[in-house]
Amino acid sequence: MKEYLVLEQAVALIDGCPDPILLFDAADRIVALNPAARTLLASQALRLLTHRAGELPAGPLRDLVTGSDALTFRDDNQQTHHFAPIDLPLPSGAAAVRARLLRDIFDRERLRTVLDAQALHDHTTGILNPRGLMVALEPQVSRSRRYNSPLALLMMDAYGERAEPAFLVQVSKVLRDELRWADIIGISDSHEFIIALPETRQTDALRLTEKLSARLSHEFEGKDSTWAAYGVVELQKTDDAATLLRRAHTALEQARSTRGGTAVAL
Repeated sequence: MKEYLVLEQAVALIDGCPDPILLFDAADRIVALNPAARTLLASQALRLLTHRAGELPAGPLRDLVTGSDALTFRDDNQQTHHFAPIDLPLPSGAAAVRARLLRDIFDRERLRTVLDAQALHDHTTGILNPRGLMVALEPQVSRSRRYNSPLALLMMDAYGERAEPAFLVQVSKVLRDELRWADIIGISDSHEFIIALPETRQTDALRLTEKLSARLSHEFEGKDSTWAAYGVVELQKTDDAATLLRRAHTALEQARSTRGGTAVAL
């Protein structure tokens, strides 16, 4: 049994590969493209064949040829492709010395997008994202209504180095330290912290805001631009999770308008 491929077999494999393949010579010039690569590049194929890889201007085309991480490329039809490049040395003596296989990872990227959409936790802080918060809050609202037990919701906006993820991480750590294990902590898309407090009246939640303000002042001592605003509500008979959040946000807006402090929604 042969353990090597003759030239015709190698060419057939390259040409028949459904993934784009680029062949380079010893001077790092692209000397050939398989049909999948020619289809992908279309009007840009000739441009590649007249340049060394390092001579291409910065942009998606150069990334496709020289990039080492996962790549995104938009073809002439404005269709987006996701590739993982694999560089393979070729046997000495061949006209081409290296092949670049562009492995299509579209399904992997689509799965990642789906998983991100289904994720329940914020990537930066590790606390619940808006979807995760609703998943956790709705059963608490149902339980409180069923057993006629109190439930308070606190929405907090902490201002400081808001462009720095480290600031959000530090604030979320403070909340974890100060709250009970049964309390629910989440963060909105606009970086407002949301805390659900089972078995808690609005008056007790207001006392908690004083405790949190003291802890944040200590944590960010010396940073004059750091302050917090709170909106505090208690579950009413007509509330569901969505209306409870809306009322808390309205109260927060009132507190925010005075640059800090606490507001309640009755």
